[in-house]
Amino acid sequence: AFLALYADVRGWPTNNAHRKAIEAAIKAGSTTSTAVDDFAQTRALLLERKCLVLQGAPGTGKTRLAKELAASLGAEVFFTQFHAETTYADFVWGIRPTLTQDALRYEAQQGPLVQAIVHARNHPDRPTMLIIDEINRANLSNVLGQVFYLFEYQMQDSQTTIQVMPGLALSRLPDNLFVVGTMNTADRSLAVVDFALRRRFAWYTLYPHEVRADAGLHFMTEPFQRMWTIFETHARDEELSLMPGQGYFIVSNKADMKNRLRYELMPLIKEYLSEGLLTTARDDFVNYFRQEIGEEMYR
Repeated sequence: AFLALYADVRGWPTNNAHRKAIEAAIKAGSTTSTAVDDFAQTRALLLERKCLVLQGAPGTGKTRLAKELAASLGAEVFFTQFHAETTYADFVWGIRPTLTQDALRYEAQQGPLVQAIVHARNHPDRPTMLIIDEINRANLSNVLGQVFYLFEYQMQDSQTTIQVMPGLALSRLPDNLFVVGTMNTADRSLAVVDFALRRRFAWYTLYPHEVRADAGLHFMTEPFQRMWTIFETHARDEELSLMPGQGYFIVSNKADMKNRLRYELMPLIKEYLSEGLLTTARDDFVNYFRQEIGEEMYR
């Protein structure tokens, strides 16, 4: 596989037979063909650390894996998705105005974190899971506020009490509460998560890999492997996280795969290139879409 990559970079293949032989050699040694039991590893990590972030490119199955983990634990699930305007009042607790019969009133409202904590305390014999989708889209320091302290897993015996909301003060999160966040590593517009928060979570990276599709669907192995070969050949270390995940290649038929290539993957790759990423792979991407869907990336 190494020699095949070297030959491809040097431009040695001069005909289709050469190119197919190189693709076959790269595929034979590709890490995508190695089965990785993400579920078993993340489940063990979650049971040990309680707070876990699943990170990876779009389509690597982060949210799906989070839900599978919850199902395996038999957990009651609380789900929320962060965005740029998410606040402490949205996630933890706050007072919100309500208008009823032309009268303005203010009511206390529990956020997903408090709801999950209360449920976990009221049902100590049943696991509770809070799933935070797109956890890095919000300003986490503002969203977490003082409850930031409670996520420190190495200080679970601390006597320091945090006032989460009136009537609820904690020195530690309930033992039966699990928190799973998901983070898109391909979104270049988002701020980097600070080191203090990273220390409070375990981090697990999901990489694109071949999968067995559910009934009625098909995993398109050849288009996936060809895309992976381009990334493996040209991507720098920091660009490998941009590889579209296996979810893009799970379709009902070949026509659906062509539509996904045409309307999802080709615009994504063009966006990468326009941002100065994977520039050495431009010609290979042009050839890829030309051969897969018969269209030119640039006209």
